[in-house]
Amino acid sequence: MLGDITINEINLLNQYEVLNANFQKELNDYMRYLLTKQYRREVMAAIFHNKIIINLLHGLLYLIEKDDFDIAIVKKRVGQMKELYYGIFEQVHLRYSELIEDLDSNELVREFGKNSFETLNQVLEQGDTKMIRFEIINFNHEYNQLSKKKDARQIIAV
Repeated sequence: MLGDITINEINLLNQYEVLNANFQKELNDYMRYLLTKQYRREVMAAIFHNKIIINLLHGLLYLIEKDDFDIAIVKKRVGQMKELYYGIFEQVHLRYSELIEDLDSNELVREFGKNSFETLNQVLEQGDTKMIRFEIINFNHEYNQLSKKKDARQIIAV
């Protein structure tokens, strides 16, 4: 249950209470550091290892292989990816922002999404199929690069 407190949590509270004010501040700072570090990893993994985003991206790459692809379908698929991308980002961010005061969002993830989706929307509005193809391939390449970054790696139990 949500209201149940474990013995481990009681021990933590008792230990915290014994610490003097300086050590309590140090512990609070360290907890903030750990939570921020965990937040950055979690937001990277949640976005760059999301099966739905990956499937949408693969479908998008398949769509643009044809010379006469439908821009409206591509536009819809990009919109779905954007909505999912920011939805996941916001979900993780909100969970941690409740715990960490003045949590600054993961700039790398936010800026990648902002710049990439703006560029994709611009070329989709222009309707140039070669540029659309180029930008989608570029998005895929950058997305894959970011998924391989240290903070984005998923831990897989063997």
